[in-house]
Amino acid sequence: MKSIFLIITVYFVSSSAYASCNITNPNDILDLIKKGHPSILMNKARGEVLEKSIEQADQTLNPEVDAESTVGDSIEGNVYTTAVTLKHTFELGGKKSSRVDVAKANLKTGMAVAEFDNENTIIDSVLKLYRLRQIYELIPLYEESLNAFNKILRTLKGRKSISPEQRVERETLELVTNDYKLKMSQLDSEKVKLSKHLTFFTGTNCILPRNALPSQVNLSENFESKKGINTYSKIKAANSALELAKAKYEMEKANSYPDLKIGPTFEYEKLNVSNTKTIGLAVTFDLPIFNVNGGGRAQASKEIIVASSNLRNIKNESHLDLESWLGTYQRYKKSLLTTANKKELEEKHQRIEALFRRGIISTSLVIESHRQLIEFSSTRFEFEIGALEALWNIYKMNGNIANKRL
Repeated sequence: MKSIFLIITVYFVSSSAYASCNITNPNDILDLIKKGHPSILMNKARGEVLEKSIEQADQTLNPEVDAESTVGDSIEGNVYTTAVTLKHTFELGGKKSSRVDVAKANLKTGMAVAEFDNENTIIDSVLKLYRLRQIYELIPLYEESLNAFNKILRTLKGRKSISPEQRVERETLELVTNDYKLKMSQLDSEKVKLSKHLTFFTGTNCILPRNALPSQVNLSENFESKKGINTYSKIKAANSALELAKAKYEMEKANSYPDLKIGPTFEYEKLNVSNTKTIGLAVTFDLPIFNVNGGGRAQASKEIIVASSNLRNIKNESHLDLESWLGTYQRYKKSLLTTANKKELEEKHQRIEALFRRGIISTSLVIESHRQLIEFSSTRFEFEIGALEALWNIYKMNGNIANKRL
């Protein structure tokens, strides 16, 4: 019975694990990253902390109780005195509402900063996903080159006597094969590092299948250079920072007013057999003689100027950045569309390989052809990453990165 129960438990656990790792396309990976990336989760937790700060700012001060009891001697006899005062603090000038406004503005600023950070996290993850796919395509090119070089090496090493030219070919091939082995090792290390980090970013232990990685970069986008960037998270954060500075100024103005503490007071005095009871009203407040918080208001006023200047600079810089990313995307797009694509490159490669197998191509051309193939592929991959980075930064600046798919 216990064995059956154990089997059923293992089945359901494995089924749930499989369900959570049911990754079939790149958007499945992207969705997991958006939900489980440590940085995104941390920003979400910080937002919850800021939300609670509004509740803290909205709290009402507790009433105060002052109690005093004294014993003394007089000509008439012993004197016992007890005084109790209950005071409640009234915050004049709208201090409480201004604190709440500051907390709300601080939350808004924190959320905008978190959005900007999350967008950068998504872009970084997208670039890593494409790079991992590129490595999976580069490694076979190195392997195929090594196989071709090793065949020639085995032939040269099998000969009892070789010419000086063939000796040079053998030495060159040995250098090239060692170089390619080192580069393959480097690619393998990068592949393992990217795979582990991307798995960590998904918040799961899922192995990312190769067929679920993104394949082609989207080169069909056409953007209007004059499109507004008011929804850009960096500008929203700067706007919120200005609102926060203004809210702090209003709070400093409210702090210019003293707090009023008012409440009933009761005093009891006993002298021998007689006693006296008195009831009154106690009022306490600061006298604004030495300052009315002029320093705080002056500082807050300067912070508004700084925040306004920062917002203006960020808007100007963002327009320049958008134009730069648009130009970068168009240049990479044009270059990628006018050069050989993956299918054309594979066809050329197959034709060259057929000539190699017939043995009518010199060793130097074999080396050069494979080197050119790998170099061209690497350069094309760099252009893909450049176009991809520009594309997703344009998405970010247009404020619609959250809705974009791979």
